[in-house]
Amino acid sequence: MRVLLILVVAAIPVAAQKAVVQLTNATRPARTDFQIGDRFEIVITGKADQPVSVRTTMNGRTDWGPVIGRTDMTGRWSTIGEFKKSDFGNWSEAWTVGGKLANPVVHFSVSAPCLKDGQHLVTATGLHWAETCETAEGRQTFGTPSDTEPFRTPDGRVIPGRVRANVTAEQYQMEIMESRVASGMRGVRLRQLGDEPATLITKMIGVNALGEDETRNVIAIICATFEKPERIPLAAKDPSATLFLLRNLADATEQESLKRQIAETMAYVQAQQVR
Repeated sequence: MRVLLILVVAAIPVAAQKAVVQLTNATRPARTDFQIGDRFEIVITGKADQPVSVRTTMNGRTDWGPVIGRTDMTGRWSTIGEFKKSDFGNWSEAWTVGGKLANPVVHFSVSAPCLKDGQHLVTATGLHWAETCETAEGRQTFGTPSDTEPFRTPDGRVIPGRVRANVTAEQYQMEIMESRVASGMRGVRLRQLGDEPATLITKMIGVNALGEDETRNVIAIICATFEKPERIPLAAKDPSATLFLLRNLADATEQESLKRQIAETMAYVQAQQVR
């Protein structure tokens, strides 16, 4: 019993250090759903004095946020807010604490405050959808914002809308890379080779950590870009950015199998340089 007790006590600090995210409805504490007008609280618990960032996806648009704060000496960080009419739609928040992805990745929707017995109508055009219904303040229409409209992150930053006329080639390539990191290669041929994709991915994710599937997708991208060294432009042959990205991915994960795969990928990239 004494040995078992020592093992349990020793395991407590390790478990307590894993960052955990909790999103709660402060207006309707018994509910796990959210409506426009509800106040919310986000609480993160993990290691003390660690940087906190969040990747926010709102109706398909993603902001890879910067460091927005640090956990206090007890390992806690929190923020509060209220969902507005412009927040209508589907959300995803992936929080990074101390360079590692916190659990869980939070998925939720902000719905319209429709009266239960009132009439309502839902319409959809492409990715945009709207709902018209009776509310306590009368009949209202709620719609997901278009790409050109700004949206607000949970920490209060306002992300400007996309202006297609001003999109640079790098921004366009970053959008494509974002899709590949999220969904995988799926037979798509990469235009960038050698060190170029890693440079783009590193700039895109910034201080944010990736999930396991996303990390494996990045590994697949890197392997594909170094598959044929003879096709790599001279300026992209040096794999410095690729090795830097892979080291960061290894530091961000606690899964030994994934660490091994990353190490194997690093060895593969370095081996391609001597061919």
